[in-house]
Amino acid sequence: MHGDANFARAKSKNDDIWTVSLCLVLAVAALCWLVFRYDYIEDDAFIHLEFARSLAEGHGFSFNGRVVNGDTAPLWVVLLTAVHTIGFRWIAAAKFLCGIGVLVALSGVWRVASDISAAFRQRYLVAATLLLTALNPYFVHWSFSGMESVTALGVSLWAIWAVFSSMPPSWQRLAIGAILLSIAPLLRPELLLLSAVAGTVLLTRVWALPATRARRVIAVMSLAIAMALPTILWSAYALGSFGSIVPNTNAAKRSGALIAVATKLASVYLLGFVGTIALLPFVAKRLLQPAVPAAIWMLLLWPVACLVFYIADHSTVQTRYCLLSMPSLTIAVLWLLEESASRVWARGVVAAMMIGNLGVLTTIVYPHVSNKIKLVKTLSIAAAYIRDNLPPEAPVAVYAIGQLAFESRHPLIDISGITRPGVLPYMGDLRATIRWAKYQGAKFYIGGASPEPTAVRVYSYPMPFLGWSFRHANYEASTETGIYRLP
Repeated sequence: MHGDANFARAKSKNDDIWTVSLCLVLAVAALCWLVFRYDYIEDDAFIHLEFARSLAEGHGFSFNGRVVNGDTAPLWVVLLTAVHTIGFRWIAAAKFLCGIGVLVALSGVWRVASDISAAFRQRYLVAATLLLTALNPYFVHWSFSGMESVTALGVSLWAIWAVFSSMPPSWQRLAIGAILLSIAPLLRPELLLLSAVAGTVLLTRVWALPATRARRVIAVMSLAIAMALPTILWSAYALGSFGSIVPNTNAAKRSGALIAVATKLASVYLLGFVGTIALLPFVAKRLLQPAVPAAIWMLLLWPVACLVFYIADHSTVQTRYCLLSMPSLTIAVLWLLEESASRVWARGVVAAMMIGNLGVLTTIVYPHVSNKIKLVKTLSIAAAYIRDNLPPEAPVAVYAIGQLAFESRHPLIDISGITRPGVLPYMGDLRATIRWAKYQGAKFYIGGASPEPTAVRVYSYPMPFLGWSFRHANYEASTETGIYRLP
């Protein structure tokens, strides 16, 4: 008996040492990726930076001089402003916050996987989920992009841990869960779904804690108010400042027909998480057996809730949307796999998933991010041209508004619908869009083809291929984009 106990303790200690070593390796790898791809920042991240700079300059939540509800992550904007205030330059502030987000996300994976594996002797699960998350193409792509996606993933995982992983729960852990659920919707709007479900469970667990009835009533009411208050305050501010609590991006990112939504959704989810999705039918039977942890059910429910929302909202699903919840599904699926399959088969499946991730990283993510870096440098030159050569009273109509607005500080006419939703009825019809833009005051237009026969191209630059493709030749191609003076 003593020998078995000593062996178990020694094995657990070795597992912990191995996990810590793995975490250090992943941290070094993340630092290398940050250094060698520091010049990459997403155009949408420049939108965050433009809002943050306006906030820092005392203009409120405005973009290019317009107070508008065009940002889906107000907390990220506030954090960018705070980090900039303490001495970071704007790009460095975005990179710094992304680095914190990577740590929050990977530590969340480790914490959730550790808790659900410890009780079921699945220590291998911790290493497997850490590696599969860190090597996921979408995780690598968005890790230092300047966006909030990876941080939001980490907040969701830590919230699930705080609410669902402790049996019985503690006051301290539930308080942590309440704090995370209170700020989550201001980091990504989809996290409101998680807050609604997990928050309800949290309050029922607070009520079940041993305490007097009066103390439980006070605790439940206090935590309910704390979880709802940030969203209520932001909604009140948005309604008063913008006239709507729903960001313009909700309409700007919508597809038309449901078939288009489903097709795009399937391609994005399968490219990033094909192994996880393929395993679902083989591990589902384990859910019918007893002793499935509550955290597993939440890890499964959370991505399903997002999926239903995207379909119902006709969202044009992007890779960062998928990243928000799918790693939690991977944790749940690997736990179910360990419980329902032979160890050799489970290890082989995980190895195959890792090889698949590495394949996508080398064939798609690396050249994709390389082209994004080219785009950032090209747009910097274009922004300088706009700033130095176009009359300041001559607005430019453009679809990708982020970097050009942030670096040129020239008035723009947004034809993507993010800051000017009035264009949405005309999108898809270039002539109608240009008529609308000219009515708004546009004197120039940026795009591939000439918008009108008499428009004059005054500047041009190569636009690198920006899609996701297994054909490497696509990344060598570029299209000519011009700045046109409108008649």
